[in-house]
Amino acid sequence: GTGFIVDKSGLIVTNSHVVDDASKSYAVVLNNGKTIYDVKKIHVDESADLAIIEITAQNLPVVEFGDSNNIMVGQTAIAIGNALGRYQNTVTLGVVSGVARQLKASDGYGNSKVYENVIQTDAAVNPGNSGGPLLDSAGRVIGINVATTIGAENISFSIPINTLKPIL
Repeated sequence: GTGFIVDKSGLIVTNSHVVDDASKSYAVVLNNGKTIYDVKKIHVDESADLAIIEITAQNLPVVEFGDSNNIMVGQTAIAIGNALGRYQNTVTLGVVSGVARQLKASDGYGNSKVYENVIQTDAAVNPGNSGGPLLDSAGRVIGINVATTIGAENISFSIPINTLKPIL
């Protein structure tokens, strides 16, 4: 999975389905591939499929939030993540294809979840990109990558960043 830093002292956002196995211990690896932090605590909001991970750090680079209420179909969308869990720091470019979509996502094991009000994009999102940021052309986070569509090319979905703001 992927995440992004929202506080310089070590708060990281991802999807709850990325860190949903309580029997596992987790570590955060920064995009340089060398800096590794043990996870202190994980706060989960399963209904929103969001998780806030705490690590102990200082002066980490943080993202800037955009406003997902103001996004428009056709605007630039940039997805960042660890595609397939093998290709870290993958960046794909596309457009916002739809707003306020409803999505029923399945994990392949018979479990499914309905997402309301998600952003649809044609920026390629693959397994491993979950929890990564969807950015606007100014580099501000407008969404959290959450799902892709099997059997189609470049139909992906993100949770609007404004869903995260009150949780954070």
